[in-house]
Amino acid sequence: MNKTVVIYRSVYGYTKTYAEMIAEELACDLREYSEITSDNLLTYDTIIYGGGLYAVGINGINLIKKNYDKLKDKHLFVWATGSNPGDPEDLEAVWSHNFTDEMRKNIPMFYLRGGFDYHKLNGKHKIMMSLLKMKLKSMKNRTKNEDDLLKAYDAAEYHCNKENIRQLTDAVREL
Repeated sequence: MNKTVVIYRSVYGYTKTYAEMIAEELACDLREYSEITSDNLLTYDTIIYGGGLYAVGINGINLIKKNYDKLKDKHLFVWATGSNPGDPEDLEAVWSHNFTDEMRKNIPMFYLRGGFDYHKLNGKHKIMMSLLKMKLKSMKNRTKNEDDLLKAYDAAEYHCNKENIRQLTDAVREL
């Protein structure tokens, strides 16, 4: 029997919400990043990892990258949770920043739109996002996504739903 785990690293709760949905949908183990060791990973046949997206970095992805040689014969899946709609060119930058060419060939990658609540950000993230807001406001020809992000500073957005996990869970079920 295929032993499966969903591992996540979440700061604001969007990635955790998706991790819980995925684990429930697949009836598999659920573990927070801090609960997992390299040895734990080896006990699973299928590993599904999710982390929040910060600029182009996936939170906690080093767990997979550092252990890739031990894990490459297992079924690996990765998702990133972010606030934007997930434009293909933006996601290409994310995947190429976080993974080698070999990893990109062997690990199915998914993007799950989470949300954004400026008022709940910690100090460091609030400063970074304030700088982005100033930059966006100064731009003359903003894209729709940039305009939407500016609006989200005033009204929190939440996009987590079960429909968003369907591609990922279907891919896992096809094993």
